[in-house]
Amino acid sequence: MKSRSASLLLLALCACGAREEGVRLHLGLELRPSNQTLVEGSVRQFTNDRGDRITLNRAHVTLGSVEIFPCQTSSAWRWLRALSPIGTAQAHEASTPRRLGTPHVNGLELPDGELKALGTLEPPPGSYCRARLVFAPADADAEGLTPAADMEGRTLLLEGRFLPASGGPEQSFRLESASLTNAELRLEGLSLTPDALEASRTLHLAYDRWLDGVDPASPGAAEQVLRNVAHSATIGP
Repeated sequence: MKSRSASLLLLALCACGAREEGVRLHLGLELRPSNQTLVEGSVRQFTNDRGDRITLNRAHVTLGSVEIFPCQTSSAWRWLRALSPIGTAQAHEASTPRRLGTPHVNGLELPDGELKALGTLEPPPGSYCRARLVFAPADADAEGLTPAADMEGRTLLLEGRFLPASGGPEQSFRLESASLTNAELRLEGLSLTPDALEASRTLHLAYDRWLDGVDPASPGAAEQVLRNVAHSATIGP
């Protein structure tokens, strides 16, 4: 009996989630600082939360996928989420109506605040309350790969200099990571209905927070920076 009930519940959920022709969610991304930053071409200069003076000569990060999740309006959705948790990052996830699985390499060649189109989702009608961003190594099919942005096999690459607030000479650094991490974000007011078939959302990455709390010369600095990249992400209209 329990097995039959579970099957009927899944069928009901699938029926409610049937995609309606014309539903579109356009996704974009922009890099922008959260505080004052000096910009000279693709070079950024700023001070982190430790008081270190940071100069980024090169910064690239790979966004592996973006997925949106319906609002949990009943115990049925909570039960379904328990069967399929959303907190696990995976490399190069396949695209679905609710997931954009094409990896994108993003760097400081993009002027601050300039929108980069990521793609369009075609989800079932409904209200969506959560988004998951997965940062993962770029593969040969990633968007944005260039000779200057040779990120295949990499999630993160930062090069620059830092002047410690504690004193001492300016030091160079290069940080690389091929790890995976994810960010869980709240979606505010995203409702796709027959009366509002299209919407847009923009992902914001605050690059001047990526080196907060980080000594770039310390072991494990690259992994800490990658976590900071995920923590710096926000999403809005």
